[in-house]
Amino acid sequence: MKNHANFPLITTSLLLLLVTSCQQESNLETNQNEILKKEQLDSKPVILGEELNMPYTVVNMNTAFENLLVNLKHRSKDSKLAKTFKNGQSIEILPSHYYYRFLPKDSLEHDLISRDTILQASNIPLHYQIEEQGDFYDDPELEGDENPDSFSYLYAVVPFDYPIPENIHNERLNDLYFAPEMDDKESLAEGEIMVKQPRNQTTKDILTVDNSGEVFEYLELEALKLTNNLDEEELAALKFYLPNDTSGTLYSYAKAVAKGYQQKDLIIDLASVEAMIAAEQGTTARRRRWSPSGRITVREDVLGRNVGVVGAEVKVRKWGYLVIKRARTNANGNFRTSSTRTQRVKYAVYFNNTRRKFKVMAGNAYIAAKHRGTRTYRRRSWNQNFTWGRSQFYALVHNASHDFYERAVGQFGLKHPNWSWIRINALYNKDAGFHLDLNPLGRYSLIPKCEIRVGRLDGRRPMASDEIYGLVTHEMTHASHYRLDRAFFTNLRSMGCTLQTMAESWAAGVETVVTNDRYLELNLNYSGSNALNARATDDRRLFNSWRQDQIVRHHSKNQYTPIVIDLTDNYNQQEEIRETLPIDRVRDYSLRQIQTSLFRSRGPHTWKERLKNQHVNPTEAFVDELFGVYMYDNCN
Repeated sequence: MKNHANFPLITTSLLLLLVTSCQQESNLETNQNEILKKEQLDSKPVILGEELNMPYTVVNMNTAFENLLVNLKHRSKDSKLAKTFKNGQSIEILPSHYYYRFLPKDSLEHDLISRDTILQASNIPLHYQIEEQGDFYDDPELEGDENPDSFSYLYAVVPFDYPIPENIHNERLNDLYFAPEMDDKESLAEGEIMVKQPRNQTTKDILTVDNSGEVFEYLELEALKLTNNLDEEELAALKFYLPNDTSGTLYSYAKAVAKGYQQKDLIIDLASVEAMIAAEQGTTARRRRWSPSGRITVREDVLGRNVGVVGAEVKVRKWGYLVIKRARTNANGNFRTSSTRTQRVKYAVYFNNTRRKFKVMAGNAYIAAKHRGTRTYRRRSWNQNFTWGRSQFYALVHNASHDFYERAVGQFGLKHPNWSWIRINALYNKDAGFHLDLNPLGRYSLIPKCEIRVGRLDGRRPMASDEIYGLVTHEMTHASHYRLDRAFFTNLRSMGCTLQTMAESWAAGVETVVTNDRYLELNLNYSGSNALNARATDDRRLFNSWRQDQIVRHHSKNQYTPIVIDLTDNYNQQEEIRETLPIDRVRDYSLRQIQTSLFRSRGPHTWKERLKNQHVNPTEAFVDELFGVYMYDNCN
């Protein structure tokens, strides 16, 4: 039977919210239906491979414990571990975690699960291999989950003593047992899960004699062997007995395989385990700590080099299930978590910002943009470079968003956008530039739609990395402008097209100045991908220089004038390009000054007069002249 879930209808009172539409999408939506239609799904379904043979199920761990005890009794009688467990002792491993899936019926339930820092839910099953990266899982059991207004399962590993939200439909898929960190004294970051143990006789006995974690080391190796999950290095280091062989002959794994055996059939020689651990960690079997680390980078095609993905969230999952560590990438894309004794981990990067400023979404409002590594790493770092595809696009959108919040706002004195998870819908196969503010109070979204949408395409042409950066900056500027002066956007149409031209010209100007500043900082020889002349030595080689090669006429419907660019630069296009272009004798106004004068201006005349009256500039006598050639009553 197929299930279907939809979110509740949005109330008509939300129709008064601001819609600022830019770039390829130039019409202002004025009703609810059109707003909803714009939120098109542009996410890619993940392609799953085979189901993982999970070693840490309670059933498998109990079997591993029994095998370990038999091995100790018959082959390592004199070891410390053999003396620990007496004959006839009741041995039972209880779950430390449960593996659930939840099916939310609406956006409120979805948010309750997805924002829970203990659950760390995933919209992609954790118990399958990933054949091809994607944004979501199109579950064949569910009808409609491929649509943006429907919900699919969320998967989570839940500590045994954590109360789950019982009012949300859930299924317990498996019982799991993970070894504890033992002497872990480091404080946990938000979203990192402490591996606690249910206190039964087994746990008590283990912890009494094994405060260094020796038993757990052996136990995990046996569990991995039973599920054919020992890696090549371990198989090369270990020695094995054959089943039902009383000769006591030891075999390498290669020789055992030659005789037709699999990992799960063999008996591990505990002396070879001790030797392997000693070679890796010293003379004791104490599980050595290490810090998961790595570097996340993205290809900047316009520069021909890789740069770090900055401020992204990296999650480290024990065996791909349990989030045990988290970290943020630095300015170079490097990350390092606190230390752990867990040896086998999987990494994933989520494109969101620290302090909950923004998060990049993958095609709709419910799917977080992310990249999940497919390999299991044994005490090794993760170095991931995005050179193509959706992950590259998400990383570029992330970097542009992060740079606006963390650099542009402070450096240029801009008003910060919303501080509470502004959602940026990254549309890989769409052309879009769109801002719809859904957080009028600056804290919580009123409807489950993204405030900003940015597309990868310009028509059918994939945009260059600096164009993607510029588009994100443009839409962030609209969000910033709305936070600065909400009343400006009230009944924008009824106030005349000049307000729309002011809004778009301001965003186009900030986009141009901030983009050129960022890329020139990365490379002094930078030439914009949309430059008038990439080989020029003057401003014609810069990003958006084409905007100054235009004449704006009355009723031309050109809302994206270069007036802000002309106010800031030291470049007269009439002299530098051709005589028929507007004369620009104004220079050196800062974005902070222009924004100050734009605040509470309700027309170009007020904006112009405030520029002259509020600031001292040696070229202010030419401001009237400049406004006279751009500020017409133009809009679509």
